[in-house]
Amino acid sequence: MAAGKLKSFTLSELIVVMIITAIVVGMAFSVLRIVQKQIHAIQTNFEKSSTLALFEQKLWQDFNEQHTVIYENDKQILTMISEIDTITYSFQEKFSMRNLDTIKLKITPNEVFFGGKKISSGPIDALSLFAETELPGYQIFVSKKNDLTFFMNQEDGL
Repeated sequence: MAAGKLKSFTLSELIVVMIITAIVVGMAFSVLRIVQKQIHAIQTNFEKSSTLALFEQKLWQDFNEQHTVIYENDKQILTMISEIDTITYSFQEKFSMRNLDTIKLKITPNEVFFGGKKISSGPIDALSLFAETELPGYQIFVSKKNDLTFFMNQEDGL
């Protein structure tokens, strides 16, 4: 038997295939990195919007359960007082606090109202907050209805 020629690839063909494979794998990893960044951004926005929604829900609940709501503009502190409990919201530069709970979002008081009139400090019955730095266009507005007991407890009466 005579030894025949074996069919095989040449060295240049193998190098071309390896180069094409390296390019395809490099593109695949680049796309994977882009997808991972997008997933991370979506996850971060979801966490922020969930935290803001929970904050807004708790603020509404606190705002309407407490009898007296006082805002101090110079300290950016919101205090809600009832016979049973006192709840304090503090708005800092990079975070906010509800009593001792830290909310890791920047929430800024915008306007405070009492009896439909804009005021700067003192007893309030409505509050507007911004969370623009966290989610563009996100605003919170909470209000309460003052009952007769509230006005009776005020120093100047009705």
